[in-house]
Parts: sequence; C-alpha cells; structure tokens
Amino acid sequence: RHYVRHVAGGGVTLRPGVARLLGAAREAGLRLAIATTTTRDNVIALLEATLGAGSPAWFDALGTAKEVPLKKPDPAVYLWVLAQLGLSASAAIAFEDSANGLRAARGAGLPCIVTPTAYTADEDLSAATVRLPDLDRHPQAAGRAVTLDDVRGWHAAADPFRA
Repeated sequence: RHYVRHVAGGGVTLRPGVARLLGAAREAGLRLAIATTTTRDNVIALLEATLGAGSPAWFDALGTAKEVPLKKPDPAVYLWVLAQLGLSASAAIAFEDSANGLRAARGAGLPCIVTPTAYTADEDLSAATVRLPDLDRHPQAAGRAVTLDDVRGWHAAADPFRA
C-alpha cells in the first residue's frame, strides 16, 4: 500500500528512454508484455502514474506474482508471458536491470538488454545481449538515443545459445 501511494503521488518515475521506446513500439504495432515478480497492484500503479490511465491495456500480457509465484531468477514468469503471447523466445526480447532478471530472461531463452541501476551496476551482467546505461544513451553513438531499429539489430544478432 505504501508503494502504491508513493507511486500515485509521483514519487517514482520511469528510467530514461522507457516511455519513448514504449511509444515507438506501440506505434510500430509491436506486442508488449511485462514479466515481473512484484504484485499486479504495484505494476498497475506504476503504469498509470507514469504512462497514464489506460496504459495497462497497452500490454498483451502482464505476468506478475499473481500469475507465477516463483521469483526471478527463476524463468517461470517469462515462460508464462511467452505462453500467453503464443511466442517462442526467439521472437521476443527482454529488458532487465539486474542479474536476477537477466538470469530469468536467459533461462527462458530470451535475448536480454540490460540497463543496470545504481544498485545493480556491479552485478555480473555478462550474459546480456547488450548492456546500456539507459535507453537514452546509445553505447556506440554519443548523443543518440536507442531506437527500435537498434533493438531489432541487437535481437537479430543475439546468439540463442549464449546463456
């Protein structure tokens, strides 16, 4: 309840580039999903406070602790989301911010872009498809944000056997 109140009061913001890239993905007609092991109430509160009322409907699947009680690094929530979408892991890409999230995504066979936080920057993130400071800073092009074309390129180049 405290988190939901805090988020609703504007106490939490999205990380740089997240809203922009979500908007671009929606405009391109890509299917979106969330795979988290927090509560559904927390996810809905965050989405509505940062992206607006109705934003939870942007996502074709919302995998939370309600659907899958096993926590990351277990891949169960990613496997559940893929099943809901009717997709193989090779048809999707995950975005994570921690080693546990990365292990869960890779355990489900997903390529994974990682944008670590100050709390997770020192974790072993070597299994990431690509590691970025955030989605507004391209790793090879100073001053340029990450685009959907970048994500598509990293997805296409991902080694499906690298775990």
